[in-house]
Amino acid sequence: MHYHSFGDIFPVMKKAFAAIAISLSLYTLGAGAVPEYTPVLTTSPSHLEAEEAVEDSRSISQILYSLGNLYSYLSTNFLYDIDSSEMETELISAMIDSLGDQYSYYIPPDTAEDFEENTEGEYVGIGTYLTKMNPAYADPENPETYMVIIASPFPGGPADRAGLRPRDMISAINGEDVYSMTATDASNKMKGHLGDEITLTVHRGSAVFDITLSPEMVTTPSTSSGMLTDDIGYIAIYTFSLTTGTSVAEEIDKLLSSGAEKLIIDLRNNGGGTVQSALETADMFLSEGVMLETKYKPSSGRSESIISANPDTLVPEDISLLIIVNGGTASSSEILTGALMDNGRATVIGSQTFGKGISQEIRPFRGGYVQITTGHFYTPSGKDIHEIGITPDILIEDPEYTDEEMKAFESFMEEDRFSSYIEEHPEYTKENILAFAEENKDSGVPEDLLILLIRNEYIYTMDYDERPVADIWFDQYISKALEVFGE
Repeated sequence: MHYHSFGDIFPVMKKAFAAIAISLSLYTLGAGAVPEYTPVLTTSPSHLEAEEAVEDSRSISQILYSLGNLYSYLSTNFLYDIDSSEMETELISAMIDSLGDQYSYYIPPDTAEDFEENTEGEYVGIGTYLTKMNPAYADPENPETYMVIIASPFPGGPADRAGLRPRDMISAINGEDVYSMTATDASNKMKGHLGDEITLTVHRGSAVFDITLSPEMVTTPSTSSGMLTDDIGYIAIYTFSLTTGTSVAEEIDKLLSSGAEKLIIDLRNNGGGTVQSALETADMFLSEGVMLETKYKPSSGRSESIISANPDTLVPEDISLLIIVNGGTASSSEILTGALMDNGRATVIGSQTFGKGISQEIRPFRGGYVQITTGHFYTPSGKDIHEIGITPDILIEDPEYTDEEMKAFESFMEEDRFSSYIEEHPEYTKENILAFAEENKDSGVPEDLLILLIRNEYIYTMDYDERPVADIWFDQYISKALEVFGE
């Protein structure tokens, strides 16, 4: 059994393992075989491929034979005991590492349990999706190749409350350099026990600062929704799990029943997940048209796959649709965005998306897991978004902060002025938020960042069910969406 994965971001939903067994391709027998009518002496491209495959096969056989001989020599002559399990793990890891792909890696048996725990959807940690290149391909001149990159924080989690943002880079966890860590290693380091403290060294632009967080019991969210005005419905999709399509359908039904004539789908910081749910969601809005095209290696036996919309739709065509994206919108989220954007069904607003246009398969192997890149997908118009992303119809630039402002932010966070202020001003109101920013304007922290920080603290002191579904006061993305809808 194997699994398709469109989000190389931890923690991956456990349901995604069983999920992503959606077949996006047609399997054919005899791919690459010479047609019957081709003369035997004629060398066709497929015949050359077959010859090359035989040569590769011989080469691998020779390598494995040589390794067997080497092991026999070591076993007989090496002075000390040999840990054959450790040797096997290292050989498998080396084989996957030799592919030269940052999204392909081996999770050995001794860390498989931790990996599975990460997929449970509920765990003690700081609440963030992260990604990290395989250490075997780290470039000392390029920090993005050896630091941990925050893809997106969980809404309401410790990382989110502390102000961690998509594309923030982490160089150390509790003072330990992350250079040689795998993504799994880093994810495990960011977990902990209730009451522990985890200090991250964060790089944002040219600024470097430490943030100390306390792990909490966090649950991987999927969707939330609500009415922003009498006729505008809002749905936030945080990840694509097996059940996200069903959840989105239920949310849409509630919003339409509540009088929604316009819809906003918020995909900010959605790092991806199962392609099946992303396509199910796109299909709710489309009655025709291509939603996704995927290409595979010819020798895999998989033909190019084109997925089209079904005629039936859940959402009437006269319901206007806006999609909000940012740099944390990745993978399956980009599939949904591209499907609705290229078919002219939605207007996209926000900042450039992450740009992950390749898919992986996760396969149980020798008590662990092997993940390798197997597919390359394209939007309905044929765009390759990999390492490029999707450019919104309406661009919103994220704020940039100077080194001085980030140093002021670091000092401000160490002081923790939030708790006392909220005790004195317990009501979550626009006036109290603005008053906090005014009261701390001499801190050197930009006003918009002060507003964000105190707003988050107010929201996270509320019970989840009491929190506003979106910030219509200070969220520039939401404000722009309402403006586009004429509000």
